[in-house]
Amino acid sequence: MRIGLLGRVLFGAGVPTAVAAAAFGIMLGSIGDVRESQGRVATSQEAVIAAEGLSRAVGDVALAQRGRLLGVADSAAAELAAADRVRAQSAALADLDLRGAGEQSRVVDLTAASDAYLRRSQRGADPAAVLRAAVDHRLDAFLAQERVVAAEQERAAATATTRAVTAAGIGLAASLVAVVLVGIYLTRTVSLPIRRAGAVARRFARGDLDARLVTTGVGEVGDLERALNAMAAGLASARAELTASRARIVAADFRVRRSIERDLHDGLQQRLVALALDLRALRAEAPESLRAEVDEVAAGLVAATEELRDFVHGIQPAALTESGLGAALRTLGRRAALPVEVRVDLADRLPADVESAAYYVVSEALTNATKHARASYVEVSAAVAGGALEVVVRDDGVGGADRAAGTGLVGLADRVEALGGRLSVASPAGAGTTLTATIPTAQ
Repeated sequence: MRIGLLGRVLFGAGVPTAVAAAAFGIMLGSIGDVRESQGRVATSQEAVIAAEGLSRAVGDVALAQRGRLLGVADSAAAELAAADRVRAQSAALADLDLRGAGEQSRVVDLTAASDAYLRRSQRGADPAAVLRAAVDHRLDAFLAQERVVAAEQERAAATATTRAVTAAGIGLAASLVAVVLVGIYLTRTVSLPIRRAGAVARRFARGDLDARLVTTGVGEVGDLERALNAMAAGLASARAELTASRARIVAADFRVRRSIERDLHDGLQQRLVALALDLRALRAEAPESLRAEVDEVAAGLVAATEELRDFVHGIQPAALTESGLGAALRTLGRRAALPVEVRVDLADRLPADVESAAYYVVSEALTNATKHARASYVEVSAAVAGGALEVVVRDDGVGGADRAAGTGLVGLADRVEALGGRLSVASPAGAGTTLTATIPTAQ
């Protein structure tokens, strides 16, 4: 049966509660034992007091009777009063709730001996010494036994008190240990996994979709960890598919550009050049009155050819296609409207879409430096390191470039990121702009 997080928390809270309840129950039972033992000690002490009072009353009876025999005045009244005290102490002793073994029988024997002694004395006879000795013997035995009972009850009370204190201490210590253990358990199975999940979620938010959680949580926490891992796997798969799709779009765009460039260059451009040559050939045979018009048409064809050549160059530079990125960047530098220093360290040709993306990054950066940054000097560098092409364009303009400002940086970033690369822009106000594009070369 699967136990959820709530069940585990309730179980964890129930353990110290159960331990504390058990210790509290033991403590209450011990306190009850203490009270009972103290009550029995008090009763035993009352019995001792009553028995000693009975002993004094019997002695008073004997003393008053001797006075009566000797003719002492008021001896009869003193004897009657002492007899009443004997009866009262006997009744008080009999009314006590004595529960010890043999206590009630000893009380009966003592009161019976006292009554026998009292009846004999009330008949006017001299109490026999044996009756008085019987009373004294039973009284001494009763007092001795009650002292033993009182001592036993005091020991029982002390034992119960010790047991109550011990139960309270053990219950407190066990509760603390249980709380600590439950805290450790909940920390390891709930708190720490949630913290780790939060840390990995922050890595997800930063784009690190390769991060994974080790599933250590229980119940709903474990479900959360597995859900986060599944989400990251799905996002990573979607990102990989998106990257591949964007790369395919860039590659298709490059192929379309190449196709258009070839069609225009090999088709329309060559046709215009051929027409211009035909016009030059016809000019020599044309009448003098038509030569000015022929020259005008020829000039128009040449202008159209130049415009077409510039258009084709914008689609896909011939230098990039034929000679590679290094030659294309140097051509860009020579054609720029401001001084440009180009440093290229490329031993081999790179994939066509990589070269195309790098070329357009530099081209757009030079345009921005001329139109927006009001720069007077630009540095361009390109080199391959660690399996990636790094292109850096740095100008000394006014800075403040922003992707959201519509300067073409968003399009450049999309082109670079579609190839799995990244584009960074550092452009503090008044300190120029540095644009860095890093593009993986393994496409």
